[in-house]
Amino acid sequence: MPLARPIGLLFLSVSLLVGPLSSQQVDPRITALIDSISPDRLAATVRSLEEFETRNTLSDTVSATRGIGAARRWIHQQFRQAGPRLQVSFDNYTVPPAGRITREVELRNVMAVLPGRSPRRIYVSGHYDTVVLRRADRLTDRRPDVVDNQPAPGANDDGSGTALVIELARVFAQSGIEFDATLVFIAFAGEEQGLVGARHHATKAAGEKWVIDAVLNNDIVGGVTAGNGRTDSRAVRVFSEGPEDSPSRQLARYIRDVAARYVPSQTVRLVARHDRFGRGGDHTAFNQQGFTGVRFSEAAENYSRQHTVEDTFAGVDPAYLARNARVNAAAMASLALAPAAPVVRGERGPTISRGRSGYDATLRWRPSQGTTAYRVVWREAWTPEWQFSRIVSDTTAAMPDVSIDDYVFGVAAIGPGGHESLVAAYVLPPRRP
Repeated sequence: MPLARPIGLLFLSVSLLVGPLSSQQVDPRITALIDSISPDRLAATVRSLEEFETRNTLSDTVSATRGIGAARRWIHQQFRQAGPRLQVSFDNYTVPPAGRITREVELRNVMAVLPGRSPRRIYVSGHYDTVVLRRADRLTDRRPDVVDNQPAPGANDDGSGTALVIELARVFAQSGIEFDATLVFIAFAGEEQGLVGARHHATKAAGEKWVIDAVLNNDIVGGVTAGNGRTDSRAVRVFSEGPEDSPSRQLARYIRDVAARYVPSQTVRLVARHDRFGRGGDHTAFNQQGFTGVRFSEAAENYSRQHTVEDTFAGVDPAYLARNARVNAAAMASLALAPAAPVVRGERGPTISRGRSGYDATLRWRPSQGTTAYRVVWREAWTPEWQFSRIVSDTTAAMPDVSIDDYVFGVAAIGPGGHESLVAAYVLPPRRP
């Protein structure tokens, strides 16, 4: 239930503010969920996807064994078999010729929804389509080499991400946990043709005013050896768009902190860039519609295999892929069990002021349903990590002699089980000329 009426400003002393930045403890339900993720099942799923030979968006839709039609029907079946709690469907769009789409095509994302107590959504995604490019075009991604006849196995790009999504749909649906948020497990099509499936879905979500708290996009998350021979099996990169205190950056920090608690064997490396240099993924389509989203990618990326016939199961490490799946699952479950983030903006901007004295940081926020307390966090304005925190029982807080010019502030909602929301930061929009 939401907190009762405000009890007045809580005055805090800077000297008392240093403390742990999260009160969350390890939830045995989440531990059991992530422990049920199977490297063997992930490996079997990647192999099954590879056996369709190609999953090019423009490939065969009639064959029972080859092409994107057979692949999407198989993914749909895997979702249905994951459990009766999942609402499984095709997310269909008729796409006219444009760019890499050389003829009109019916594009189908495949999705499974696990209803929660609230309509707010948390997504985990990968793309199931594949492509083979001319050797000179692999990094520039200008146009496909052969539309239909050349094999495009796409085991790592992005069979790995699709397998992760299918596995998480299964373990969440069978967990028996009742989540506050609604969970969406989705395999996008048309990513290799310009994020087409994700763009259509994100546009629909914005038009219909869906509440999407987070998109965890997984694209190329199964390999441990780069093209130059460098290996890294103990880290995964998480890319997030700026500015520094954007919701997507808050999500990236949240993923790192939750992973340290539940999957200490896997390091989350935060990259302050919306994606790899000059490139993009399906989360980009959501970011462009104003939604919070990040991209997971392996730490040692092998460019020489991507968009080639060499992108086979040989380039996938199931144990590594399972650890990345556990990182996703821990973040998704923690967010889904927590309340929504507080709203810290009013009609005139962020609800922060200098207080009556002109020198005291004074914060206000709207209550979040199902909250038992709030965590106020702040840091020096040149520092990227939250340095100080304090738990409060109200929807207001004040800090004497703390300048809002010198510090950045935020607040997170805490639920009955101790699970915390994303931090909502008090920031001003960029100044326009």
